[in-house]
Amino acid sequence: MSYDSDTLRRLNALTTDFYAQKAASFSATRQAPWDGWDRALAAVATADPDLLGRPLRLLDLGCGNLRFERFLAKRSAGPLSVIALDNCGPLVEAGAPHAGEDSRADAGAGDGKGTTSRGAQTARSVKSAQHAPALAPVALEFRPLDIADALIDGNLERHLPQGSCDMAVAFGFMHHLASPAQRRALLDGLAKAVRPGGFLLVSFWQFLRDGRIAAKAAAVTDRGRETHGLPAFAPGDYLLGWQHAEDVYRFCHHATDGEIDGLVAGFSLPCREIIRFSADGKHGDLNRYVVLQRLL
Repeated sequence: MSYDSDTLRRLNALTTDFYAQKAASFSATRQAPWDGWDRALAAVATADPDLLGRPLRLLDLGCGNLRFERFLAKRSAGPLSVIALDNCGPLVEAGAPHAGEDSRADAGAGDGKGTTSRGAQTARSVKSAQHAPALAPVALEFRPLDIADALIDGNLERHLPQGSCDMAVAFGFMHHLASPAQRRALLDGLAKAVRPGGFLLVSFWQFLRDGRIAAKAAAVTDRGRETHGLPAFAPGDYLLGWQHAEDVYRFCHHATDGEIDGLVAGFSLPCREIIRFSADGKHGDLNRYVVLQRLL
């Protein structure tokens, strides 16, 4: 089952409105790094032992409040040059002054550090900052972009660097894309953004593994579809709310291992899978991570 472009944009609009309304409270509960990041980065360091000791160019799609940048700045010996894309300016601006600080506040696992958006804007630089000696310096360029709509329109790649990044990541973002074609195109865009030998790090939220979240998703989806006159959903597609807010929904897709197999096998450029594992959440299984390396 696939959605037409109008439905895809409507689902994206719900997610966009969710983050616009709940950016502050969402960010407040999304401060700590995910456990899986250390394992993913260790796999990258094994494949390229010198990577974290030299200047590093990073692309972060769906960057949210920049907590991956905070994590990476503490673990990298060389300076970081970051291109970060997201729609939610308040999330990014809240994280920009602290991009080199590693907060240990409580955080949710798997359900997003950024979001998609409507109304793409021109690129702008948010901040270029030097941090404490123990942390890598971070030069950050934020490019506001409606990633989901750009994927629907087929023009995401023109907003991305081409073949120049050492690492490209999409954490807490893939589940907001409502079609397999969008998910495939996003992964392909990440692969084209990194140089030969560069790395792609991606997470897929498998929230149905948590019975509590699964039950909420079923109830919220029925209510949200009725409220907004949405068609029947494809398998694995749900709406989720936020705390006790009324009529606030975000689209979320639970990716199966079979789906992930198909996605990582469909690159237009040759890539090798370095590692795939589950991490995060109470039982260590809410996110499925995939780390790949571009070969040519």
